[in-house]
Amino acid sequence: MTSTSSVTAAIETQAKALGPILFAGMAASLVSSGRRARSLSHPKYPHLLPLILRAELREFLESETLPNDWAVGGDPRAMGQLLLVNPVLGMEMSFLKERRRTYPGGVPTAGRNPARRARWTQGELDLDLGLPSLPSTADPEVKLLLCWDFASRATLDQFVLRIVHTLAPGKYGSAVPCDLILEVQDSGSIFSHLKFAGSDDADEDFFSVDIQKDENGFT
Repeated sequence: MTSTSSVTAAIETQAKALGPILFAGMAASLVSSGRRARSLSHPKYPHLLPLILRAELREFLESETLPNDWAVGGDPRAMGQLLLVNPVLGMEMSFLKERRRTYPGGVPTAGRNPARRARWTQGELDLDLGLPSLPSTADPEVKLLLCWDFASRATLDQFVLRIVHTLAPGKYGSAVPCDLILEVQDSGSIFSHLKFAGSDDADEDFFSVDIQKDENGFT
């Protein structure tokens, strides 16, 4: 089994490796999405730009060579579902939109969907999870959320991006329990926020920026 510290370190290593290409893809996709949706009011159709962005980002990533055995996955016919998968490490990231003003801490709850609830529910990384090599058909052992949001309500051309490891589905009005939050930087560096477990009265403020409410459209 791989040691606990190695699990967290492996996630941080992958975040650093993927950071530059993810940022380049997000920046290009956000511009392209804005152009496609500019004839329609964002306040009136807040779901539209994030939906287009997922399609644009998939196209961008599929045209690039991802590092360290990462590949693009998910079913684009299912509301543009976008995953990043790594069967060698047994990791998978689900790309979704945060809703800062709806969910404390920004990370959306799993809701009532059984598949989402199962994905959000995981053991803590400090329980010696291990990262064995898995066949491509195996269920990933480490399921992460690749969360993004607009950096400011005043503009739609800047974003924040972070990788999150959830522990439970969460419930409305409380922060989703997580034990790892990595803010991914353009340079490939990462910023590890304080770990939190979440509770009924927890409302940690992980960002000083003001995030605009929007639909996440995650499938």
